[in-house]
Amino acid sequence: MATAYLNLAKFDEAVPLAESFLKHHPDALPAYQLLCEIFWETKRFERAETLLAAVPEELAESVAVYLLRGETLCQAEKHTEAKAFYRDFLKNYEWHEGIALALAKTHEALGERTNARYIYRDIMANCRSCHARIDPYVKQKFADLSFQSGLNTTEVLELYLSLAQEVPQNAADYYQKISRIYAAQENPDEARRFQAIADKYANKT
Repeated sequence: MATAYLNLAKFDEAVPLAESFLKHHPDALPAYQLLCEIFWETKRFERAETLLAAVPEELAESVAVYLLRGETLCQAEKHTEAKAFYRDFLKNYEWHEGIALALAKTHEALGERTNARYIYRDIMANCRSCHARIDPYVKQKFADLSFQSGLNTTEVLELYLSLAQEVPQNAADYYQKISRIYAAQENPDEARRFQAIADKYANKT
């Protein structure tokens, strides 16, 4: 019921239901997530911080709670604090992709695009070492940040080629960027060819 009220933007009705649920199930992580989302939406960031400070000891060090605490700082636009918070986690605990991804987004919010790009690269490298699928979102963030920085490399080009297959609804944009990379690499024939492909996909939408 609390989730339904949240979806209807009836926040005042959702809060007491979720808080009542937590009194009986203090270890229910989804309830903390739901309450945090309500507090973020209503700009009651201090209430979110108070809620998370009171989670049971067995949950306090969980990655899920760390992510909620970090996101609360970001929602409150305390990006410098969030950056330090995420960095401390990665320094004191083992690598975790979710924390790294949150840190990369925080660097972006602070305008630190180079640092964000390095983290997205690290995430991709970690996936490759484990033979895991790389999230297209991570591929695109790394490729876009590289492209925006003028890094017209073959690696970036190949990422856009891969993304055009994985996310076909954005293919026109990817092929347009591939064309521009080829142009920067002084390969006009391929630049024209991929511009034509980009135009073809753009006309389909």
